[in-house]
Amino acid sequence: MDVLTFYAIGFGAILAAPLLPGLYALFYRHVVPPLRRQLARVRYQRIGGLTRLHLFRGATCVELLLLSVYIAGNGVAVALKAIKGATIASSAALAASINLIPLLLGGRTSRVADVIGVSRPAYYAAHHWIGRTAIVEGLVHAAIGLNAVTQGQAFDPIAASGCMAAGSFLAVFLLSLPWLRRMLGAAFHSVHRILYLAGMAGLIWHVLLTQSVLHEILVFVACGLWLLSHVYRVVARWRSAVVTGKWSDSEVTRLRLRTQRPVAAFPGSYFYLYLPGSYLNYDLVRSSAVMMLWSDVEQAVTGKTTDFCILAGRQSRYLRQLRTIETGDRMLLDGPYGQDLQLYGYETVILTAKGIGIVSVLPMALHLAARKAYDDSVRSRSNLDEDPTVGLTAPPAAATVFRDATRRIDLLWRLEHNDQDQWVADQLRALQDLDPRRVMLLVWCIYPKPQARDPPFQEEPHWVAVYPAGGQTMAEAEAPYSFEKALSHEVLMPGKCIVVACGDRAFTDERRASVIRNTSRDWPIEFVEAEYRPRHNEHRPGHGRGRPRHGESQTRNPSRVVPTRLRRRDRPADRIQSWSSNAPLMV
Repeated sequence: MDVLTFYAIGFGAILAAPLLPGLYALFYRHVVPPLRRQLARVRYQRIGGLTRLHLFRGATCVELLLLSVYIAGNGVAVALKAIKGATIASSAALAASINLIPLLLGGRTSRVADVIGVSRPAYYAAHHWIGRTAIVEGLVHAAIGLNAVTQGQAFDPIAASGCMAAGSFLAVFLLSLPWLRRMLGAAFHSVHRILYLAGMAGLIWHVLLTQSVLHEILVFVACGLWLLSHVYRVVARWRSAVVTGKWSDSEVTRLRLRTQRPVAAFPGSYFYLYLPGSYLNYDLVRSSAVMMLWSDVEQAVTGKTTDFCILAGRQSRYLRQLRTIETGDRMLLDGPYGQDLQLYGYETVILTAKGIGIVSVLPMALHLAARKAYDDSVRSRSNLDEDPTVGLTAPPAAATVFRDATRRIDLLWRLEHNDQDQWVADQLRALQDLDPRRVMLLVWCIYPKPQARDPPFQEEPHWVAVYPAGGQTMAEAEAPYSFEKALSHEVLMPGKCIVVACGDRAFTDERRASVIRNTSRDWPIEFVEAEYRPRHNEHRPGHGRGRPRHGESQTRNPSRVVPTRLRRRDRPADRIQSWSSNAPLMV
């Protein structure tokens, strides 16, 4: 194309640019509302057949569409490159090298994913399928090369390096399949790390021998990004923490930690926890994600803290080792990570959780309520300063307010056993204190067993503890306080609404279905699963839910729990120091 053609295209784009916002507004106002329920079904509803087959982790239609476009795009790109004269082998190798760049951006701790706002589960899915696509393209290239070797070509160092890379990546591909990954269990991450390092070493050796400048650039850029992401983690995200308090029962462990450097966190942020090691200061081979809980209301407003809590279940052998930690021990934290949902931009926020999932949504409620309480306190001080009857001559101090859009917060918690409310008892009391006029919060706690003691908060019309009574089942007791009823009640509230759910698959799918049913032309509801989703215990000793795990006692007394595996520096669990009932308030 000549200069005039480019000029015409640019001039036309400048003329069309002012019309685009108006066209978008017309589309959003007249086309989207009638299709809101259909769009919600496409965005949120899982494809049942894939869920039953354990494929794509129960992907939604949107996720499956994006995956299909990505895979088809790779196939079309390789075919077009081959049509223009390149061989299939070289086209597949180029496509695989390009896919390495987003694949090696940092794995589960990618800073790029945090900046873009991609959730942890979405990034995991993208990482898995980009990796599988790149490996298949690399295997196509390797298969064509090996075919040439079988036809008489010498097995030189180029072929040897290619076999090393292809074999390692093939093993990575096979072990990423769900059934093989479950067989490996906790050893998967270590095996995966060894195999992809071996594959990258073979690939670097291979491209250096082939002397292809383009492939060398792509491979070394990918390796450089991987190295930089890990250096960034060590420099900016790793921090040492001292255990200053501990509370434990037979199912969870809650630690109070203190760091030297402030942690800039947000509601829903989580850390990867490295426990003390046997030979080094920390065991850097294994880690586990844990949720952060605020330690006081002021930190929930500022988002910076050096003193906070973590609450972890015992769904894995690694987390069960927290029982052996004592006050004064040090551990390494990598984080915070997570997706900031910016819930303060929604008029109605509905937080719903099952069991230990409360650790993901309760910090969000505390954060929103603390910001609202801060705004109210600033406005009340300003009114007192401006009141002529007060007699103050000094002008009011300048103070900014958040001006959040949130006017209603619903917290709906379905407990798996009655003792779970003790895990976050002080957080619930602090949350109730943040709404003294009882105009913002609606809290329903659904208990599975009849009442044996008072709930940790003061019961009021908007703070309800629901217990089965008179032979009722939990479902019968929950019926007047169901999520469906709360969601339909919120139709009376104007503005945007978001639902954040955290629980097992059946629980979140139930919430998804309710959101789709209640979405209408005039009432759009956004649905989000909490990014940090702790696994739920299937059996709980002492509550009629099956036999205890190996190494655990039938009793709920934490002092009698026997560690499953003691390392050289581990101490017996009967030396655990628990927080007393008059300990400082933990939010």
